[in-house]
Amino acid sequence: MSTALPLSFLSFFPLSSTIILISFHSNHPLSTLRSVYTTLQTVLVAEMIDDRTEKLASFEDIQRETKGRIVSAKEHWATTMYSESVPEELMKKIKAKLNITNGRFNDVPKDPNMKSDLYDPLVKIIQAIVKASGNDKYKNSTREAMHTRGKRLHKQVVNSEISPDIIIKATGNSFELPRTDGVEGVDASLGYTNVTCVMEVKLDHTTNDDEDLRVARREVQRMAVHAKEIFAQQPNRLFFRGLVITESRVRLIQFDRAGVVHSPLINYHDNPDTLIRLVVGLSSIPEVDLGLDDTVRWNAPEGRKSHGAIMMFDEKTEKYTKYRMRNLDPFFKRDELFGRATRMWDVADADGQQLLVKDAWIGTRTTPEHVSLKKAVELLGVQQLVDHEDRTGTEFGEIDYLRPSPEKGDFYDFENRIFHRIITVRYGEPINSFKTEAQVLAALRDAIAAHERLVNAGILHCDISQGNILFGGSNAPEGICGILIDLDVAMEIMYDKKPIDSRTVGTRSSQSQLLLRGQGLSYRPAHDYLDDLESFFWVLIHIIFDHVEHSQKWAKGFIALCSSTDNLDSGGVKRAFLDGNLLDSQIPDCWTQECKDMVIAFHGFMGSIAIQKERIIGTMTEEWDPAPMHALHAQKADHYGEILEMIDEALGAPGSNRQLPLA
Repeated sequence: MSTALPLSFLSFFPLSSTIILISFHSNHPLSTLRSVYTTLQTVLVAEMIDDRTEKLASFEDIQRETKGRIVSAKEHWATTMYSESVPEELMKKIKAKLNITNGRFNDVPKDPNMKSDLYDPLVKIIQAIVKASGNDKYKNSTREAMHTRGKRLHKQVVNSEISPDIIIKATGNSFELPRTDGVEGVDASLGYTNVTCVMEVKLDHTTNDDEDLRVARREVQRMAVHAKEIFAQQPNRLFFRGLVITESRVRLIQFDRAGVVHSPLINYHDNPDTLIRLVVGLSSIPEVDLGLDDTVRWNAPEGRKSHGAIMMFDEKTEKYTKYRMRNLDPFFKRDELFGRATRMWDVADADGQQLLVKDAWIGTRTTPEHVSLKKAVELLGVQQLVDHEDRTGTEFGEIDYLRPSPEKGDFYDFENRIFHRIITVRYGEPINSFKTEAQVLAALRDAIAAHERLVNAGILHCDISQGNILFGGSNAPEGICGILIDLDVAMEIMYDKKPIDSRTVGTRSSQSQLLLRGQGLSYRPAHDYLDDLESFFWVLIHIIFDHVEHSQKWAKGFIALCSSTDNLDSGGVKRAFLDGNLLDSQIPDCWTQECKDMVIAFHGFMGSIAIQKERIIGTMTEEWDPAPMHALHAQKADHYGEILEMIDEALGAPGSNRQLPLA
């Protein structure tokens, strides 16, 4: 293997007058050097946007989000939907209440001039179906069809003026009046918080099923605005179904966490049973039929949720355990339409112990979190499992069961996902909520020690980040000042058996530079414990520079680049940082000298590891000998010991308990 020759150039770090020598090696792809250099110069004069700022999704964002996720189903899928909900006797009863002659709904205009001409007639038909089915009122639940002309529904996650044309308004366990306090111009009695479904009205001549014209795709994308809001504002939503309806046809659209399925347009005059079944199903009193998880329960007197609980079913005892919500809403949720759709709830058990409920849709190729957590039972400093639920094989807990079965010759391309729920002990706030140096260093130290225990148990975390290191709580004893949580993407250690692996997971700001720079290369090394240790280092760097007030203006652009969505930008700037000299004078003065010495030592350690790995793997474009990598991994205990010793020497420094000047 050829010796790596230094290739150096001078570059300004963003927003800085300080020149830093960045020394790359010849085994770094030239495109990486150019990309990092160009980006550094670009952000030198650009105003960087804080990546923690919340931003509403645009319609263009939704178009990108749904790209490649939309599939069309055969008519049979929609025509048989909710067949069990409307037996023959009920169908006769409903039809008797409708104005149908010669196979036609007489109340619907044959040749409307505008789609608004259809609002009242369609609402009349839909409400007649709802009432005749018995769904209009049952105990504490009601369903009512109405059009939304002149109403603006409050949006929380999408920046769009798109509103539904017809909705089915609801009261009951999962529904409440919209929270519109302080929001002007939105309806106070109707919103995405209290609808079972939404409907878009169109005229026949404006829609079709021609794939080349992509009309159905645009209808799906408009419906996605509503789906995104409903998933966000109804946090126990598992899936959502809506309708596109014209003067003669109807299209069913389903959003689940794997993507979107839509039916062709179906003539409901020729086939009134289909429209009747869809309306009955989409106005169902049992909330599971609507796509709502009825194990998440609230009381909503006077239309407002007041308190709630999450129920866990124990298959052994065949009883439910009740966990009281400490807050009405999840304290963490992802608003992406597709994927894991993680929700986290703050709850308490019958004894008052504070716990965390975490719901997520897991891909079938991913190790469920509860499997990893079971291996971490009684490991000091690692999140502890209390209970779990796996809904594999259940009707509403697996995407496979929600999708139409392929007919001969059909292929529906989607990733099957399964709903999982875990309950764990509730710990303190994330590490970036620190107040003092002593507090943050103790938490970091214990989290790294916990990571070593986890590795020794055969589990690699793979997603070390600021959000996944929590404080152990007030007056936490030594060893649990920091708690390592979130084993979502943890995996059984395989890097000793499979030294080359393309799997990339983690939080971009703290992912290791080598995994990022090697993305897509044929011989990139597998994620190992050294990559996770580097992630701890980047967590430390973010804490040192991004959460306190200081005069190191270059750091803002550097931190932003670490979070770049471009792998080469993020990985390249991190590698450049490790290859340069980190000077005492560059570390903010609010940190003690002992802490500064530790940061510089940790920087030197990770820089040395980067060079050692590069000498083993070369350019990652050709096969390399795994023996030296195994020899490097054999030093695991020494690696952890060296880092923990660095932090131990910094702990308890004079002045480390004083309040830091937080940004």
